Amino acid sequence: MEAMKYFYELFSMLPRQGPGDNESTQKAFGLMVGIPPNPYILDIGCGVGMQTIELARISNGTIIALDNHQPFLDKLMEKAKKAGVAEKIIPKNQSMLEMDFENNTFDIIWSEGALYFMGFANGLMKCNQLLKKRGYLAVTEIVYLLPNPPIPLQQFFEKEYPDIGDIQSKTDLINIANLNLISNFTLPKSSWLENFYSPMEEAIKILKKKYNSNEAALQVFEDSQKEINLYKKYSDYFGYEFFIMQKNTE
Repeated sequence: MEAMKYFYELFSMLPRQGPGDNESTQKAFGLMVGIPPNPYILDIGCGVGMQTIELARISNGTIIALDNHQPFLDKLMEKAKKAGVAEKIIPKNQSMLEMDFENNTFDIIWSEGALYFMGFANGLMKCNQLLKKRGYLAVTEIVYLLPNPPIPLQQFFEKEYPDIGDIQSKTDLINIANLNLISNFTLPKSSWLENFYSPMEEAIKILKKKYNSNEAALQVFEDSQKEINLYKKYSDYFGYEFFIMQKNTE
């Protein structure tokens, strides 16, 4: 699909491919108690890997960085070399829908803003299978933060992510997946703007000039700008929730 070409070009210009920040990554990791000194970690949908590199810095573990877009993985490893952590990261080009790891493999599974591609419930179930006994799962998932979201927001998510729900609905799915919820917290608005939407707006300006007569490309950039505008208008109503879970051994 031609539009995906321009989507990937836009997103490759960003420091990360979804909302987040290193402070939130550090906070989530710090909530995990009793992990091995050198944990084996899977980062699902890693993108260009801002969180992957941060995990490599703070975990002293080995990380499988999984993404199905090779240019993202190339950028990740380039950045990892500059950060001095490349030896801790193993890039793997594979769709999260086709993961072929053995069950009970990982001490920690991480996914910031990507697990929804599997469906949150399905993703939780699959991760539970891949985790070792008492292993941890850390995931950010988009949620409604207030009841009665405005109609334009509901219409947007009906098209883009109809499985969106409130925090309690996601907690219920965590329980069904036989995972213990250790803690959860909402990402700050700055994590949407500083590392994601503000850089995206700058990238859109550049790419609009580059593709000023390409209707397919301009439509991709226009849709992305509409999403940014929607967040700026309705950011009180939705956000990313960081869920930190542990495999239930009972």
